[in-house]
Amino acid sequence: MKRAMFRSFPFALAALLVPLATLSILAGCRTRGEPASRADKHDDSLARVQRAGVLLWGADVVGGVPYVYEDPHRPDTYIGFEMTIAQAIADGLGVQLKLVIKAWDTLIPELQRGSFDLAMNGIEDTEDRDKIVLFSEPYFVYAQQLTVRKNTSGIASLDDLRDKRVATLSGTAAEDILRQTAGVQIVTNPEIIYSYRDLEEGKVEAVLLDTPIAAAYGAANPKLQNVGQSFGEGRYVIAFRKEDKSLRDAIDRVLQSLKQNGELKRIYERWGIMDQHQAQIGIL
Repeated sequence: MKRAMFRSFPFALAALLVPLATLSILAGCRTRGEPASRADKHDDSLARVQRAGVLLWGADVVGGVPYVYEDPHRPDTYIGFEMTIAQAIADGLGVQLKLVIKAWDTLIPELQRGSFDLAMNGIEDTEDRDKIVLFSEPYFVYAQQLTVRKNTSGIASLDDLRDKRVATLSGTAAEDILRQTAGVQIVTNPEIIYSYRDLEEGKVEAVLLDTPIAAAYGAANPKLQNVGQSFGEGRYVIAFRKEDKSLRDAIDRVLQSLKQNGELKRIYERWGIMDQHQAQIGIL
């Protein structure tokens, strides 16, 4: 477990990422369905971030490929497709970005505690989370993928997991799916890397996790292989505190602009995760 820390990223060239029109839209942003006076009185989350000049983003970098992780060529700096999206969002708000590193399974509690302004780290829009936090509009459509050791036979679908030990990340949609699958012996871990390490070492017989994770840790590992068809589509969203509607709405507008101007598609293509599923959320 890495110690929590801050990393500052300077304000980048917003014009390259977000149309100028977005900035004018943000200036008048308020809570959906509320008059401006009421939103301003009860929710100053956007104004708070703009006054501070900094957007605090909570994420986990341990085993974070391809989301956000330490650049192997530049220690103490971070890269990943979510790193690029977060920077574009900060640019759209006209503020700097600071990454607050926390363990993945603590991101929602830390968000509620006020450790950062938003959590974005492959967070699925589950019903349980919807009860306690606000969601942005989705920015990526994922599916579930099974991974096994090389030369494993007889495992290619959920039906093949009965009486098998299967690892996954705690608090994920994959865990929910496994708990609804009869006969599976579930092994949950707080970090991605532990699940695939358990698989390599023979402690479990399969791992079930999201397609971007499986591509980075399953397909890229010579000791492992992804098997079967991906299934169980879901959506990644940014999480906010329930009271921070104006900040959520402003960031939704930036995300919409990034979809319309093709920037999200270009980001996903650079990271090799662009696929037909993204058409569901307007990324073509």
